[in-house]
Order: sequence, then structure tokens, then C-alpha cells
Amino acid sequence: MNAHHAIPAQYCFALDFKNYNERIVHYSNFSVLYYQFTTSSSEATIVVADGCADFQFCCDSHHQSAILWGSVDTPTSIHYLPEKTYCGIRVSTSISRRLAYIPFSEMINQGIPIIEATKQDSSTVDALISAVDFPSRVEILENWLIYSGALNDSKIDLIDHCIDKIISSHGTIRIADMSNDMGISERLLRKKFNQSIGMSPKQYSRIVRFQEIISDILYGEEFQQNHHTDFMGFSYYDDSHLTKDFKYFTHMTPSWFVRKMLDVNITRDDASVPTK
Repeated sequence: MNAHHAIPAQYCFALDFKNYNERIVHYSNFSVLYYQFTTSSSEATIVVADGCADFQFCCDSHHQSAILWGSVDTPTSIHYLPEKTYCGIRVSTSISRRLAYIPFSEMINQGIPIIEATKQDSSTVDALISAVDFPSRVEILENWLIYSGALNDSKIDLIDHCIDKIISSHGTIRIADMSNDMGISERLLRKKFNQSIGMSPKQYSRIVRFQEIISDILYGEEFQQNHHTDFMGFSYYDDSHLTKDFKYFTHMTPSWFVRKMLDVNITRDDASVPTK
């Protein structure tokens, strides 16, 4: 799976809220994750680093909102209105960095109204409010993405090649090896990557490595069926590095994280759109 198609997980919406649904659609040049949840009386949740942008819409006629969230770099508490339905879109890091009219690197740890970042008017939110179910909202969001032009520029460039190499190596590739393979100095690679993504290649590699574990916990049959706790099949040198990353990204130990996830059931409805 190349850089345009890798969509990280956010377990928080299923853990803290109700009626979580998600559907990933693989188009010819990129993938998009559509999702929906209803907040509970406890309206806050903690999102984790994923290097991606999220569009989120509040589907309530009295409290309309449309926010484009950048990635966080540490666990961050996000507040929502209680007992409201939200729907959202998540795209890969490669697509995320092309979305806003401001550099994606400037959106780390913050959200901005979507109307400031791309073409959006109240009719989209009105349609989402009127929709009766999640599949209907997916169709509306899909049409909005096409109209917004947000996904028009999907050509592979230097940064995409870097992201692809990091993802393909499960976050273990050395920056020196990557720069040699690409014929660019380490210093220039770090500079260009930071300018585009808002974090260093090393930090992004750390996120990719961690995301691979939580994706397997959430979607992998071995973890879900057998409550598997042996993490060393993943791209970590030892338990101390693994535990350090879990505490950094989730404020939990690996074993505590798995116990928390036992009550979370996420099925990623996977679909592909035929090439026209």
C-alpha cells in the first residue's frame, strides 16, 4: 500500500463514544476513511498522533460545525458537544499535506473552520443533518470531497517517496539510508519533510511504527480473538522501546492498552471503487 492509501487508526471515538462506524474506500489514486460517532454525556476524548488530517462535521441543526483538524504530536484532549452525532473524513498523510490553503505543517495540534481551508458552504452540513444514516452521509461527504477539489493533486513527489519508504519499512528505515537511496542529503531531506509534514522523518517514523501496533490490536484477528499480548513481532528492538512509545503516545502501558481495547469492537468496512 503506497503513501496515498495508508490510513491510520483513531481508537478514541469507539472507546469513549457511541455507535461508532467507519468505512474505508479505496479509489484509484488514494484512500479515504469515512466515520461517524455519537458523543456521550462525557463529551471529551483523547486523540493520538497519526500524521493525518480529519474533516469533522457536527450533524445537529442547532449546533452546526465543520472543522479541519491537523495531526497532534502527543495525546490531546478534544471536546465535543454532548449527545450529538458527528461524521468525519480521514485521509493519508500524503493527501493531508495537500488539503489546506495554509501549510499542513502549521496545523499540527490545532483545528480550523473548514470554510477557511477549502470550498464549503452550509448546504453540505444541512445535507448531513438531514441524512438518516451513515451510508447516506458517506455519499454526501464523498460528493463534497469531489466538489471541494481537495483531492485533485495526488501526484507522487519526493515527500511521498519518503513517506512510502517509512511506511513500507514499518517505521524502521534509517534516515541516512533513505537519503542515500533518494540521492539527497540528510539535512535537506529533514528540512523538506519538516516543512511539508510539520514533524521530522524520525518522529513520523515513530508514529508509523506505533500506529502499526494499534491497527493490529484493533483490526487483527489474533489480538481480537485470542487477546494476544506478545508485541515483539512488531518493529521494536525490545520491550523498553515499546513501552516508552506506548506511554508517550497513549499514556498507557502496552498491557493496559490491550485491556482497555477488549471492550472496543471496530469493524473497518473496506470498499474499492472501480477505475473509470
